[in-house]
Amino acid sequence: MKYLKLLIVVAMTAVSAAAQTKPASARDEHLYALAQTDIKAFAREVTKDATSDVERAQAIVHWLTRTFEWKATDYRTRTVREIIDRRGGNCNDLALVALAAMKELNIPLRRVHDVHIRTASSERGERAHALVKEKGDTYSVFGRHHNDHVWLEVYDSSRKEWFPADPWSGLVGLDEWMAARVGFGSRSGPNPDAADMIVPIAIFAADADGNFTINRTQHYLVDEFDREYDGKLHDLPEWKQWIARLDQLDDKVEGAFAGRINLQDYEAEIDSAAATYEHLRAGYLRPKA
Repeated sequence: MKYLKLLIVVAMTAVSAAAQTKPASARDEHLYALAQTDIKAFAREVTKDATSDVERAQAIVHWLTRTFEWKATDYRTRTVREIIDRRGGNCNDLALVALAAMKELNIPLRRVHDVHIRTASSERGERAHALVKEKGDTYSVFGRHHNDHVWLEVYDSSRKEWFPADPWSGLVGLDEWMAARVGFGSRSGPNPDAADMIVPIAIFAADADGNFTINRTQHYLVDEFDREYDGKLHDLPEWKQWIARLDQLDDKVEGAFAGRINLQDYEAEIDSAAATYEHLRAGYLRPKA
């Protein structure tokens, strides 16, 4: 039943995303004009019906997902205004716009950076190795069987906990984020490469200096992953292997974010993590005696 529930949730997300590809409404065009000229006025207007920071975050994220176009990374650094004028960008670009708007409303938030298993591609691997050779180890978060992704965490003061908010995917809140990014259901979303994003293997939030050093892997990929499946995962023999693979890669990913480790040197470990996730999925779906 849990697996069926996740498939339904992800399917509903895909339907919702498809609906968001309609031409922009007059209100959306008005909001876009505000964003171009006064990000604070935009933030106030797009969230005017919200009654909590959670609802304000949802309003901003959903508007960006609905109205901005996903654009492949071109490794150019842009200001928030330039991203808005471009009316789109990659995951980091969209997160920067959302962050700027939420800051105007004094919503407590922080950037989050993950590395995830991605559908393997030898062509991607060749481009990734060339990129690291040209630009350095920070770019090793992109590889044959992995990639990085940037999103936000927003603090819910009523529950005293952080929750995901991702303008690239439109996912806001722990349950829908877990189902779409970590759970065993199919992958879909508003952007063309969503189906290739299999599962995160390391997650770090930014500290006060903007460095990705706050480890969130245990929270999302162990504690909440097990909770998502009603505490049944930790009884599977594959569970210990999953945790071991995460532990093996955590410091490597943090080092890659800091530019001191070439994550592509650990492709075998990444392949192993991908295989372990599939074994865990198979173990959960295995018929019970």
